[in-house]
Amino acid sequence: MSDGWWRHIPEIIDPIVFSLGSFSLRWYAVLFIFGWMAAVTFLAWRIRRREFLLGREALWDIAIIVLAGAMVGGRLGYAIFYDPSLLREPLSLISPYDPSGMWTGIRGMSFHGALVGAVSGLFLVAKVRKIDFWILADFLVPAVPIAIFFGRMGNFFNLELIGRETGKPWGMYFPNYPSPRHPSQLYEAFFEGILLFLLFSRLRNKKLPKGMLSAIFLASYGALRFLLEFWREPDVGAELVFGWMTPGQALSVGMFAISSVVFFWIFRRKNAMMRKDR
Repeated sequence: MSDGWWRHIPEIIDPIVFSLGSFSLRWYAVLFIFGWMAAVTFLAWRIRRREFLLGREALWDIAIIVLAGAMVGGRLGYAIFYDPSLLREPLSLISPYDPSGMWTGIRGMSFHGALVGAVSGLFLVAKVRKIDFWILADFLVPAVPIAIFFGRMGNFFNLELIGRETGKPWGMYFPNYPSPRHPSQLYEAFFEGILLFLLFSRLRNKKLPKGMLSAIFLASYGALRFLLEFWREPDVGAELVFGWMTPGQALSVGMFAISSVVFFWIFRRKNAMMRKDR
């Protein structure tokens, strides 16, 4: 079995960019912010190309509110879905220090929770600015895979969300794990990030019914995440649903179910409009 140097890359990664006293900046935080900025830059580029009529100030308002919603939702989602013990000490949800006073940063985010938080923020800003929620959501969706890509790369550099043990030649060696593991973070970066970005780059300017892009995102991400979780080690302490399904898979099933409801609403609305035009 090949044992190329690249298989040992995780063992030489330092998750910390630099430390200053008790403060440490991690690559995850850097890549998370960079992903958000890259997504906003992509949206600004689309606006300059007249793909969507929106002012620069409005774009930044939307981007900041959605980011805030995603961070709050992601943290709460992690506590609810993966580590309920955090709810017994609410301060631990926002404190970057562990009980001993050591700086650890705010660790533990749930994508599904972040999605709920981001959608809640988007709904609020759409209502305040009097923009149709689904039209705005369809505009934002093609940028989401960009943020996902950098987020998953952040997981890789943070040496977290390790994959399951594997004998495949592309398995990688992670610190504290004696056997090769699936680089599940890279799988997710490719499929949930690059692949979905290419898909929505093809779809974003097609004349689709309102809400369709959003529904396709919910369905495609839900399906991909469900499949990719089979190569990812379940979170420590997480209870499997029905004895085999991880919380991430269960939430992805829910995500797919919601997309089905949105698809049903779209086609029902379309049929109603067709009957009205007769």
